[in-house]
Amino acid sequence: MNQTFDNCRLKLNQLIEWNQGVKTFNRNEDTTRFHLIDSILTDCLNWDKSNIETEQSYNGEYADYTLSIARPVAIVEAKRESNYFEIPAGKKDIYYSIISLCKDNIGLKKAIEQVADYCQKRGVEIAIVSNGVQFVIFIAVRLDGIPPLQGYCITFSSLEQIQNNFLDFWNYLSPSGIEAKNLKNKLLGNILPELPPKLSSKINGYPGVKNRNSLQTDLQILSDLVLEDIVKYKELEPIFLKECYCSAGAISNYSTVSREILKTRYENLFEKNSENISIKPAMSKAGIDRDLKSIASQSISKRPILLIGDVGVGKSSFINNLINVEAKDVFEKCITFKVDLGTKIILQSDIKDAIVDEIIRLLDEEYSIDIYEYNSVKNTYFGEYEKFKKGIYKPLFDVNSERATEKTIEFFEEKQKNKIQHLQKSLSQIAKSQNRQIVIFIDNCDQRDYNTQQTAFLISQEIADSWQPVTVFISLRPETFHNSLKKGALSGYHPKAFTIPPPRVDLVIEKRLEFAQKISNGEYTLSQFEGTIGINSQNLKEMLQVLIYSLDTNSELYRFIENISCGNIRYAIDIVKNFLGSGHIDTLKILRKNSENIQEGRKSYIIALHEFLRAVIFGNGVYFHPESSYIVNLFDVHYQEEKEHFLLPIILTILDQGINSIKNNGFIEVISLSNHLQGVGYTIDQIDTSLSYLISKNLIEPSTRGISYDKDKLPSSLRITTTGSYHLHFLPTMFTYIDAIIVDTPIFDKKIRQLILDEESIHKRLIRSEIFIDYLDNVWDKIKEKQNFYDWNIHSKQVKFEIKRIKNIIGLDLT
Repeated sequence: MNQTFDNCRLKLNQLIEWNQGVKTFNRNEDTTRFHLIDSILTDCLNWDKSNIETEQSYNGEYADYTLSIARPVAIVEAKRESNYFEIPAGKKDIYYSIISLCKDNIGLKKAIEQVADYCQKRGVEIAIVSNGVQFVIFIAVRLDGIPPLQGYCITFSSLEQIQNNFLDFWNYLSPSGIEAKNLKNKLLGNILPELPPKLSSKINGYPGVKNRNSLQTDLQILSDLVLEDIVKYKELEPIFLKECYCSAGAISNYSTVSREILKTRYENLFEKNSENISIKPAMSKAGIDRDLKSIASQSISKRPILLIGDVGVGKSSFINNLINVEAKDVFEKCITFKVDLGTKIILQSDIKDAIVDEIIRLLDEEYSIDIYEYNSVKNTYFGEYEKFKKGIYKPLFDVNSERATEKTIEFFEEKQKNKIQHLQKSLSQIAKSQNRQIVIFIDNCDQRDYNTQQTAFLISQEIADSWQPVTVFISLRPETFHNSLKKGALSGYHPKAFTIPPPRVDLVIEKRLEFAQKISNGEYTLSQFEGTIGINSQNLKEMLQVLIYSLDTNSELYRFIENISCGNIRYAIDIVKNFLGSGHIDTLKILRKNSENIQEGRKSYIIALHEFLRAVIFGNGVYFHPESSYIVNLFDVHYQEEKEHFLLPIILTILDQGINSIKNNGFIEVISLSNHLQGVGYTIDQIDTSLSYLISKNLIEPSTRGISYDKDKLPSSLRITTTGSYHLHFLPTMFTYIDAIIVDTPIFDKKIRQLILDEESIHKRLIRSEIFIDYLDNVWDKIKEKQNFYDWNIHSKQVKFEIKRIKNIIGLDLT
């Protein structure tokens, strides 16, 4: 940078010297640009010509210069040399109030207003006015509620002043300076103003804890047991796998994105940039991959085998099914350890010690082999011990003296002192004596942080390489795989990996509920809970029956679960489990109506989508809270600008349109997306903040999913997820959703804000929702002509229609 900076400063000195020797005065705009502004931008500020566009058109208006760093970041309005502004006498600072600067400079005022208008229409924050020798620089798109022309600017009143303050000129206007946001930090500071208060700020104890009655509490406990905790009990594991396991790879019937996109989902998890990496699906229609069985049954790999899959897709279930069902004949001949880094191992400073301790524990508990028992230790070091007896202590052993016994104890004590080496030696001896292969699965590593996953891989590599004959499998997230392959622990290896895509969510839930039903009927028992919990709960039986029938009858329920969980089986089970014991569900009403239906010979009660939705939106809270809900508020804002209410829906709509493009697997280039959004008037900060938020909430995903999103380093392309698609197309049309997010949405109109109150009755909440929708309608009317992607009016009409329908049902006066 210093060399570039010094070279550019030298070029400025040369330009000043040349300009002083030129006898031309009162240059017109074109000559001013050619003689001075072009040189200042390219030679003195190091702008590459490829990042400068002249006469860029937007709705019939032309900007003299548009400067881009991947996306437009500044607009320069060039004026003829005679358009000269004056600085008040005695003032040498470069920091000025725009109002005071324009007071006696009418021509400058018009130029500032013109370039500000260009910037605001195109979402470009930095505006520059120059006549070749003078520069005025300001932020034309502000998100702090202050009108841009009432703010401050940076001025350079001559080339000589630029020369004397070249460091400032460089820091504010060079590409590196703009990337560092030096101008914004100087003129606006780093602290954003407060947004209009949300209704939640006025609610005492927000978001609160929703009380459950005794029935709901019992159902919560029982549903936790039969839907989630059941997988932890060894006694039921073989039955559970037989009854509940679903093979991965089947395509969903309920997804809101195309089947072709789902088919290619895992193909896009990895860059095809290395022929040294072997990646293939772990399962196919023909069953388990042959190589996977072969690797498990033979010590043919001196490197760990990677099992790659998103969090919650069922990697643990895959491993359990592989061991107990698919390759049971193979693993019965092996000594197999499943080291669970997620729940069973307490977080230790040394993860290696934790893994070793767990293997020692499993060896003792599951194979009745204590590696510290005397005969076990003696067998492990038999050869070395025989040599030891023939060494310098041979006379002691010849007479079988007490000192020989002491030396024996010392010998074995020293051998087992190094726990890791002792385990390695013990496993080797066990494998040879029993003629069995050792297989170690390091599971749930993906539930730990990135550095721990890196460490776990290096440990698995060490074990696979030196603990022969041992085969090691380790489960990782795609993110870890990607990052590590590029610059982490995997970068020095040529791994063999198997992908584990998610199974169909509806099939998993169906099997899990049917299994839970059998447990509640007493067909399978849990000895651990006998006498301590009423597993044969009649209420649970009935609720499971209602839920199974409702899911089978009302396809909207599966559509909701499938898309919101986005292939994460844990989330899907959690959604169903929490519904059963939710305090937001009128459980007594459901059971009563179901009983009435059965008694009258009708079919079971059918759970409505809005009932299910409430349990998911609110969770354990009384009110919706964005940090504890699976649901996202699409109309929330991050900056003080009301049109941002629709930024998230517009982004999702653009990406949703791209999901039909099989050629690009549904991905849209971020630069193209950003240019569209800037054209609507959104700034780079608004766009990047929103993209980061949508990625963090899994409503959209980057093409290289292993690369963590960085606002300062955009991913190459993005696409919408099933979660994002469901949010876009379905949730805004539902009263339940609108009613929930009202508490979390800042309202810029003070009069409307005073009308949005915390209400309990359905009547008042319906009226409140109508007021809120009208508010969004008014905001939308101001921006709808600027874009042709999203149409709030469609959703507004649908949710108004639903509100009217609910009013009719409850008999609310519509007059």
